[in-house]
Amino acid sequence: MRDKTTPHDALDTTSEALLTRLHAEGRAAWPDLELARAEFVAHVERHVARGSPELAELHAADFYLACACHVRLAGAPAAIQARYGADVEAVLRSRNVPPGHRDDLRQLMWEKLLVGRPGAPPKIGAYAGRGPLGGWLRVAAVRMALNFLEHARHDRLVPAPEFDEARHPASPDPELAFLKSQYRGEVEQALRDALAGLATDERNVLRLYFLDRLSVDRIAAVYGIHRATAARWVMRGREALLRGTQALLERQLGVEPAEVESILGLVRSQLDVSLSGLFRGPAP
Repeated sequence: MRDKTTPHDALDTTSEALLTRLHAEGRAAWPDLELARAEFVAHVERHVARGSPELAELHAADFYLACACHVRLAGAPAAIQARYGADVEAVLRSRNVPPGHRDDLRQLMWEKLLVGRPGAPPKIGAYAGRGPLGGWLRVAAVRMALNFLEHARHDRLVPAPEFDEARHPASPDPELAFLKSQYRGEVEQALRDALAGLATDERNVLRLYFLDRLSVDRIAAVYGIHRATAARWVMRGREALLRGTQALLERQLGVEPAEVESILGLVRSQLDVSLSGLFRGPAP
């Protein structure tokens, strides 16, 4: 008898088998956390489409633990703190956070990640399983330490820099000077929207690179990955941001493609300054 299974059915069957295996791997890594397969699969599908090659690359044990925390499974927050508490402490110590403030920062970090606040769900739900959970948490700890040290130096919130002519190098090109004045607001908004549209990991890497001025080597150390991988992440996030900005400008401005290319050239030339300002403003 002829097999009537369609390619779509075969793909779905493959995805189901893979999801079952990933759930089993997570369950084996965390036998004390009985996370239902349905909850695990639903959380996977918030981050990775069925049939995507990224599904097979999911860090199953780490994602299982993060999902258990996200659904508030009893014992999960304690498990994640026991596993990664020393890593967080090491980051705070390496960033020269005074000993008297480390406990408060750790508590604040775990509260944001695992508990959340009114109107702000736990941040652990944003972990997508594309890299090790330890690296993702180290990034969160680095951000926490840098924010603390910034506030300690100035004892006040740092206002977001203006995205304006005064903060950009003067351009000898009259066309670019015109574009800068004509589309300044649109470019800023497109950058903000494109930045908000990036995956969380891509935004975090760009923040570390453009705002915190961490080198590729330091980013690799934070995430626990090879230097070449960190370099690819920075490049991939930058290109994704530029592609998103270009698409938004094309839709919003309704100008000729050549003019959009000129505007994008301006964005590329001043991306460092622009992103530094955007990251210091309200988080996208």
